[in-house]
Amino acid sequence: MNEEPNFKRIFLDTHLTKECKQKLWDRDIDIYNLEELTFCTERAKKVYGGYLNAMREVYGPNYSEYPDDPKVWARVIGQGRTRRVYMIGSSDLEYLVIGTSSSSAGSAPSQAEYQRSQEEVQVMRTPMVDLEAWLEEERNLFATRLDEERKAREELQQQLQEFMNNWRPPSN
Repeated sequence: MNEEPNFKRIFLDTHLTKECKQKLWDRDIDIYNLEELTFCTERAKKVYGGYLNAMREVYGPNYSEYPDDPKVWARVIGQGRTRRVYMIGSSDLEYLVIGTSSSSAGSAPSQAEYQRSQEEVQVMRTPMVDLEAWLEEERNLFATRLDEERKAREELQQQLQEFMNNWRPPSN
C-alpha cells in the first residue's frame, strides 16, 4: 500500500501473522474486518478490535472513511494494564501519539498555537500547489508529444502507402 505510515498500519505490521500481512497488503482482505485478520496473539486482536469499536463510537458506522485517529489509539492503548510501547518504552503515550503531555491533553490550544499550526499548514500547501501545477504542465506536454507522434506515424503510413502504390518492379 502506498500510504503514509500511521498507528494502525504499524500496529498491523507488528501484530499480524506473516501470511495475513501479505493478504492485507495485496488487498485480498479488509483492514476493517476483524474476522478476516489473523493476529499473533489474542491480546493484539482484542486491542485492534477495541480500536475499531472506538473509531465506530467516534465516527459512526462509516468510520472506515476517516483516517487513522491518534487520539483514539491513545485512549484504547491507555486502557490496558501496561503503557509500554514496543521500541519506545514507558514514555508518556499522550505525548508520543498526539504531541501533548497527558497533564494538558484536555486543554484547548492557545491562539498562538492555533496560528502556528495554521502557518505550518500553509507552508505545506504551497509546495503541493507548485507540484500540482508542475504535474499539470507535464501532463499537457506529454499529451502534446503523443499527439505529435500519432500525426507523424499517420503521415509516415500515408507516405509508405503512396510509395507502394507508385512502385513498379523492374522488368527483366
